[in-house]
Amino acid sequence: MKKIVLYVSFLLAFLSGAAQSQNWYQVGFKISASFPTNRMYSVDNDYLISLTAADFGAFFRAGKYVYGEVGFGYAFYKGDYTVKLADGSNLFEPARVELRHLQIPVKAVGNVPLTRTLSLLPFAGIIWQPLVKVTGNDIGYNKNTLKQSVLFTSGLDFKLGPIVLGVNYRYSLTRFFQNKEGKHPQYVNVCVGFQL
Repeated sequence: MKKIVLYVSFLLAFLSGAAQSQNWYQVGFKISASFPTNRMYSVDNDYLISLTAADFGAFFRAGKYVYGEVGFGYAFYKGDYTVKLADGSNLFEPARVELRHLQIPVKAVGNVPLTRTLSLLPFAGIIWQPLVKVTGNDIGYNKNTLKQSVLFTSGLDFKLGPIVLGVNYRYSLTRFFQNKEGKHPQYVNVCVGFQL
């Protein structure tokens, strides 16, 4: 894991230097928050009551009117989970579980300049999320949570000078659990960042 972090850091530093001399390279940083659009996670009625989710990281792009983008980041999801019964009550008191992931997004990004300083950047791609840690809990999530997840993402960024504001939709192509059938987590994500 340390080798991966060192390699990606070196690559970002190299491309940051390239961005200074070639305007078809862009390097930037983002921080974002995610909000769940579905809360039922399994056929056994595993239910997400509340969630605090955020991620941050760096990205680099290459292109002119359509960019290829690759990034590296870190994400955490802190949620309160329970099991819903048929009558709508909870089987047990909500248990708090925190999941931490590395993130490697790969996207295609369009560039629609509106003025000299304002551009629209529509994008679509995938986010690979290897699981780094699950906090200890009494409901078994540290044993049965999927270790590798892949999300589809699409959205729109607004770039005003060096500032980037955006909103996107994320749909997990993989299940939440590795040992039982379930629904796929979905999120609306909002972000702010800047690019060099």
